[in-house]
Amino acid sequence: MSEEKEPLVDVPMWDLPVRLFHWLFVIFFATSWIAGQMGERDVHYQSGMVLLGLVIFRLLWGIVGSPTARFRHFLRRPSAALRYVRHAFKERMPSYSFGHNAAGGLMVLALVLLVGLQAVSGMSSTDDVLFEGPLYGRWPNWLGSILEKIHEPLAFLLLALALLHILVIVVYRAFKRENLVRAMLVGRARLPRSVARMAEQDGSTKRAPLWRALICAVIAAAVPVAIHLTFMS
Repeated sequence: MSEEKEPLVDVPMWDLPVRLFHWLFVIFFATSWIAGQMGERDVHYQSGMVLLGLVIFRLLWGIVGSPTARFRHFLRRPSAALRYVRHAFKERMPSYSFGHNAAGGLMVLALVLLVGLQAVSGMSSTDDVLFEGPLYGRWPNWLGSILEKIHEPLAFLLLALALLHILVIVVYRAFKRENLVRAMLVGRARLPRSVARMAEQDGSTKRAPLWRALICAVIAAAVPVAIHLTFMS
């Protein structure tokens, strides 16, 4: 029986920490972008610090979290991502990937690392009038200059990647009839029974204990708070 004719079943895919991270990331990225465009420096700074904490959390959860959250589960070579992109839309049917596909996994890593770099570059910048980031003047001159100069262009790059991410979701829904948003909302995906059974057998549907997420969240929150209290007090 082919996958598209198999009965679909609900299977656990995204754990609560991943889903909370995802939607908080969306909210605070949008907040930071809008505040930056409107000249709301305090909101821009505060939302950027929250994003830094979220990045740290995701990096930690990518190591100790549930199977689908771990980088080793979804990171592939760029060549694998290119192969996936070349073949993904040859057929108007869902891909039925359990977790991130090869291209999506690289997109996740790129967004997380670039937002982390953006947060650091923002903390290393000044407008020479009202704002001076906590890390401004604390790097070697050449590095501080680079970090300050890349902050604005990097923001536009991140916006482009975010819009590309949204476009891919829309195309998947319209062209491949695959609802990616539902799984990130409820944590469960509708997959062919054979795919679900394989994921269950290799342990990919297991959930890491929430106490691990709590420890990661405390560490993630402590870093930007410590930076602020150390250099802005």
